[in-house]
Amino acid sequence: MDIKLIAMDMDGTLLKSNNQISEKTKEILLRVQKKGIRLALASGRSYCKLMEYAKELQMDIYGGYLIEVNGMAIYDVKEQKRHIRKRMPKEDAQHIFRYFQQFKVEIIGHLDDGMYDYNPKEILEEKKQYIAKHHLPKDIPYTGGAFEFVYDNRKGYPNIYYIESAQEITCDLNKVSITYHPEVMDKVSREAAKHFKDTYWVGRTTKKWLEIMMKDVTKASGLKELCDNLGISFDNVMAFGDGENDIEMLRECGIGIAMANALPKVKEAADAVTLSNEEDGIAQAILKYLFS
Repeated sequence: MDIKLIAMDMDGTLLKSNNQISEKTKEILLRVQKKGIRLALASGRSYCKLMEYAKELQMDIYGGYLIEVNGMAIYDVKEQKRHIRKRMPKEDAQHIFRYFQQFKVEIIGHLDDGMYDYNPKEILEEKKQYIAKHHLPKDIPYTGGAFEFVYDNRKGYPNIYYIESAQEITCDLNKVSITYHPEVMDKVSREAAKHFKDTYWVGRTTKKWLEIMMKDVTKASGLKELCDNLGISFDNVMAFGDGENDIEMLRECGIGIAMANALPKVKEAADAVTLSNEEDGIAQAILKYLFS
């Protein structure tokens, strides 16, 4: 199998639940780079939340890439050059914001180094009780995460702007995320997918996290542009993922591998399923397909 590039999702794929790359997986990824295979981190995160992992994997030495914010931008780690493909115009962001207000969910608008955060009064009160019950730091932001009801986003997004209306969004965004309890997100995801099917990309990345992008901005389109620039065929790409924003990428590359913890739709789209992110699934698959 002539693999020249390995593209990996981050949360739920490369990273364990503690947000760390395991030593075994790191060792294998360093081995493949020494063989001349390049790495690309394909994530919903922006480069601010990806660079520490890129450097940990020595992608600045071997020459790797970041496919940021589901394909919104491509970053050359070695050359430190960033190419913005397409942001979400503020008018679109405001329109999306107004639509989701009817569901009483948390709405997050992502910037490079910050986020707009909207919590309905009911959720804000629920979060205050949650913070007190779990003895979280009193200064922790009221922002949610892909897995947590309350998550401290300040490391990657130091600037957090709490808003109450769509008009307070004053600039173009990278993406919009919606989050709340899984049983609520089941309904919200179904309704949004129908409502926006012709206008925006809508997909679930975890059971409690939904992302909305411009229609033609996906990890797959970003990866395709990167491959074209490098002169690499999609047939020579191996990709790993666990969320709906990984499906197109897994379908179109040479071999698409879903994690054992992936959403059902993702497993159906993949060529193979490996172990979970907690069990070094990426390392196991690379050893099987590239080193056996």
